[in-house]
Amino acid sequence: MLRVDPFAVELTVVRRGSYDAGERRSLSRDVERGLRTRLRQGVTVRTEDWDAGDGWQRERQRHVLLARALDAVSDEPPVFSSWSAAVLHDLPVVDARLDRVHVLGGVRDERRGLDGVLTHAFTIVPRELVSVGGLLVTDVGRTVIDLAGGSAFEAGVAVADAVLLRGLPRSLLEQAVDLAGPRRASRRIQDVVAFAHPGGESVAESCGRVGMFRLGLAPQELQHEVRDRQGLAGVLDTFDRRRRIGTEIDGLEKYLNPALAPQGAGAAVVREKWREDRLRRSIAGLARFGYREARNPALLRPVLAAVGLRPEQHRPALSDWAAEAALAHPRVRR
Repeated sequence: MLRVDPFAVELTVVRRGSYDAGERRSLSRDVERGLRTRLRQGVTVRTEDWDAGDGWQRERQRHVLLARALDAVSDEPPVFSSWSAAVLHDLPVVDARLDRVHVLGGVRDERRGLDGVLTHAFTIVPRELVSVGGLLVTDVGRTVIDLAGGSAFEAGVAVADAVLLRGLPRSLLEQAVDLAGPRRASRRIQDVVAFAHPGGESVAESCGRVGMFRLGLAPQELQHEVRDRQGLAGVLDTFDRRRRIGTEIDGLEKYLNPALAPQGAGAAVVREKWREDRLRRSIAGLARFGYREARNPALLRPVLAAVGLRPEQHRPALSDWAAEAALAHPRVRR
């Protein structure tokens, strides 16, 4: 599917006096015929641009267009926050709430209750704001804090991992916690920032690590390099140093996405089989699972137990996992 740059797509904004009556009727007919899609009152876009892409790519593109549409008709620039800010920063969102655009505003903000808009009543200081594609957005640190406070623990971890993976320092998130001040979810926010790890290279890996913690496993080493006589055999997503057992957390995309498997799915499967054989000869055990198991500890438990990864007698605390994460750095890809 054709993808578009949602920041470059042309929006048609009908303001007072910007189009004559005939032009407005023509635009309305184009909407009725499906040639244009109405994003909100007074803003339309070509339907082919609205329908571009597929899956998460399309969902993200559409949300950016909805944010731009709100900005185009607002008397004052809205401040996009939480899930909208994550999308605009191109950060991952788990269980995304993208049916409405998320903005910051006071209790009496005129946008509260506006169709397609969810207003969050949090204070903010100017240093927490940045411009993304011409839109006013909470910065990366504040965005992580807002998501960590307004979503499940693993969703907060996934977005915080992604920020650290980009090479941004943990101190950036810690400073954002201080700036955001106390709120009802302060403890969860602090836990997310402490648990976040720059070795979580996908949403599935982040959720899988949370699942392992909840199952009572010892802290795992992330992105562990395995070497044999031929050199680098592979990089494990997690590795239990004491048991010498690793895990690989992935889905079908590495085989079916042409960008990741340019020679076709068959060739990708063969290469992966050779790689896995080398890994298994070098370690004591290997478990493979996908996003579904990563999100559900009940499904993950038997997969890990089958290779000998079981809960510790003395359940590790979150601080133990946080201590492992604090020493880590983003992997340098070869």
